[in-house]
Amino acid sequence: MPHSARPGTVKGNASGRHKSAVIKGEYHVIMGRFLSKKGRRILFRRLLPVSLILGACTAGAYVVNSAQYNDHFLPGTTINGIDVSDMTIGEAASDLRAAKAGYAIKLRFRGGSEAVIDGKDVGLVYDCEGELEQLMNEQNRHSWLSRELAGDITDLKLKSSYKVDESELKGAILSLPELADGNYIKPEDASIIFTKDKDFSLVPEVDGTELNSAVLTDLTEEAMSKGRAVLDLTKKKGVYEEPQVRVDDEELLKQQEALNSFLRASVDIVLGEGNVVTVDKKTTRSWVSVDSKGRYTVNRDNVHRQALALMADVAKKDDNLGNFRTFASTNFGMQRFETESMHGHTLNQAKMAETLTDMLMRGVSGDLKPVYSRVIDTLDPRFGGTYLEVDIYSQHVYYYQDYQLVYDCNCVSGTEGYSGTPSGIFSVDEKIRGRQLEGYRQDGTLSYSVHVDYWIRFLPHYGFHDASWRDSFGGSIYEYDGSHGCVNLPYNAAATLYDLVEYDTPVIIFRGAVDA
Repeated sequence: MPHSARPGTVKGNASGRHKSAVIKGEYHVIMGRFLSKKGRRILFRRLLPVSLILGACTAGAYVVNSAQYNDHFLPGTTINGIDVSDMTIGEAASDLRAAKAGYAIKLRFRGGSEAVIDGKDVGLVYDCEGELEQLMNEQNRHSWLSRELAGDITDLKLKSSYKVDESELKGAILSLPELADGNYIKPEDASIIFTKDKDFSLVPEVDGTELNSAVLTDLTEEAMSKGRAVLDLTKKKGVYEEPQVRVDDEELLKQQEALNSFLRASVDIVLGEGNVVTVDKKTTRSWVSVDSKGRYTVNRDNVHRQALALMADVAKKDDNLGNFRTFASTNFGMQRFETESMHGHTLNQAKMAETLTDMLMRGVSGDLKPVYSRVIDTLDPRFGGTYLEVDIYSQHVYYYQDYQLVYDCNCVSGTEGYSGTPSGIFSVDEKIRGRQLEGYRQDGTLSYSVHVDYWIRFLPHYGFHDASWRDSFGGSIYEYDGSHGCVNLPYNAAATLYDLVEYDTPVIIFRGAVDA
């Protein structure tokens, strides 16, 4: 017959599902040694209510403490290194602000100067309540007991920013010595100067120390909002006024090259009898334009004006005009004109000035041969064979080319004794298609206004032109109904001469036998 198990023991292995039975048996053995079965029942009935009451009190205390952490930070909580355990948001904010008291920012400027702006001087406040509330809402208030028992520490970080009074900050910025007149250097553009070596060199720009107060205010406010201790303005763009042109500016380099190219050009004007006029940097240096700010440029219009003035001086030395000239007229033989303008030759100043301007502007050196507006052989009474002849007495116009008569026609010249056409030796200096001709009385009122299609001028206010309002030409019309001084032509004649005659063609006007 098998042995009965002893009280407090179980058969088999004491692990797994039999483990609880073993423990229960041992409990009964122990209790049985001290209390009878009846005593144990009395004890259980008395202790049970007490246990329930103690459990309820413990649970209540836990719940009450947990509720406290709805608006308090948990034990062991630090924010930005400040212990805020069991603090409300307001209390934590107060301690955090106290830790930030005395905040100031240091500004570093170009040139090594520094300035300090104190937070209290610009109405600075530490704006942290919103983020503190968020941190509190994120904490697990039911973990307060485990944190107390374990001694856990949680260090939180705020990203909260400072806020300043914008008007006070602006005033503090404007009062900085670095912004006072006379305490800063204005920026200067890179420029070109004319050196002792007779060339144009570059002067680098000056960055200066002039601050943009608006940008400086914005940068300072941003740096203070993040609690930065130092704001290095030497590394910030836009806070300093900058030069508009730097030494590596492409346009500035092109300008320098154009200036030096202009000065390098040397042109020799080779005149008769071995005379040479040299135009180089000694002359052209003064032809460079300088504006009110001292900036150099080569302006074509200015260079052309200077070239024209130079050619006028050259012409005074080279032109060799005589005191009279003879002309072999078509109908009245040799005519003599008392004039200085047509003896020998005269330089074509306009064409030579234009050529000289082109050479200098392109930086080209070389010889400039003279171009003559008129070359008159004193032994040739036919002016080189190409000219316009106006016979006032015959009221006729002749055009010769290479000594051959190419075209002739009747005309009407100016009214004799009132507005007669001037006699003399002239040249064609203007040709215009379509011109409005106007004349005025001595009192300033308009005397006439007519439109012509062909205009060939030989003197200021005098020229050949079509006169479509006339029915006839030639004869004695000019004696009583002549022009105001111009040479009136039939329409087709004016058109033909306009196409034939070139600039600088000599124009010889005389009064037939009267001038002989």
